[in-house]
Amino acid sequence: MIYVRFEPISTAYVTMGIDPIDSLNSANPVPRHIMLLPPVTDDLTINQHTGFNVIDGQDQVRNFLSSDRGRQAAWLDYREEGFVDDLLPQEIAELLYLGHKKAQMVLPFYYKLQNEYARVPLKTGLVNSYWRHPERFATVFAVAMNRHLRDVLAQKPFWFRARNHIGNEKTPPAVQKQLEQLFPDGVAFDWPSAAINAREVEVPMLRLPERQLFADMNPDTLGGEELGKLVLDRRSEQWRVEMNK
Repeated sequence: MIYVRFEPISTAYVTMGIDPIDSLNSANPVPRHIMLLPPVTDDLTINQHTGFNVIDGQDQVRNFLSSDRGRQAAWLDYREEGFVDDLLPQEIAELLYLGHKKAQMVLPFYYKLQNEYARVPLKTGLVNSYWRHPERFATVFAVAMNRHLRDVLAQKPFWFRARNHIGNEKTPPAVQKQLEQLFPDGVAFDWPSAAINAREVEVPMLRLPERQLFADMNPDTLGGEELGKLVLDRRSEQWRVEMNK
């Protein structure tokens, strides 16, 4: 299941099924430095000024975010190695609150960090992600959709996945714009119920309460309002949206 809801005021996306690996595999730049929000662990570097774990170096950041541990971590990036030492006590308190309560007192963008992004997984399985440049989400979303496509096709007979480049399908700008119009109200892409044949892949799009996503992930009982479907034409290798009338 992929779920997306956009909050325009906070430039935050509430998501499920979109992982750090999708951002690493997108065209977006990989952070060179990240600061992890509590809990703090002794087996990673601890910044003495903030008391938070930090990871410096693009390769080290990539390795961490590619791991299961990185998938579950709450973190934000910063531009240069010494920038965290300039945070004020009030700003550190705000980040402590964000790490413990999973909710922001203020938007987690700091002049002293020059950060572009913050990611806060919730206990429900949803993720709050904050974007200084929310337009960058589109490329990460496309990578996540293609990853789910590969996972679904991998479970099918070989003739359904004959092309070596499967999973690199394009999301045309017009399609992305249609989807972005749905995101403020929340939309679930029901991959477990996807219909697949040699010509097309059809993924139902649903509107349903967020609490239902983590309360009952059985696709047979999800219910919700079916908005339409996202369809992949396997010959043109492009997606299109078909809305219910």
